[in-house]
Amino acid sequence: MEKEVLLKETTDGDLFFTIPDEMLERLGWKEGDDLKFEERNGSVLIRKVKYENVQLEFDDKELLTYMIYAHEQNITFNKLCEDAIKAKLLDKD
Repeated sequence: MEKEVLLKETTDGDLFFTIPDEMLERLGWKEGDDLKFEERNGSVLIRKVKYENVQLEFDDKELLTYMIYAHEQNITFNKLCEDAIKAKLLDKD
């Protein structure tokens, strides 16, 4: 199903759009859900973030090393962990 949305602009120059209630209901989304935006072939894919907890064990030195690395890559530590876990899971397949 393909839908077009109307982009609006705030006085600060930020863009936003409203997702119609019937589409939210069909998707099972509700106000307050975390959404992830991904660029795909000139379009934007929006997904609801599904959180799962994964326990990682690092000593203080390792944690600092990984946090500095994430900072140097201009990504969050969580994004670094997410990417590493995804890469490892894909490697196993």
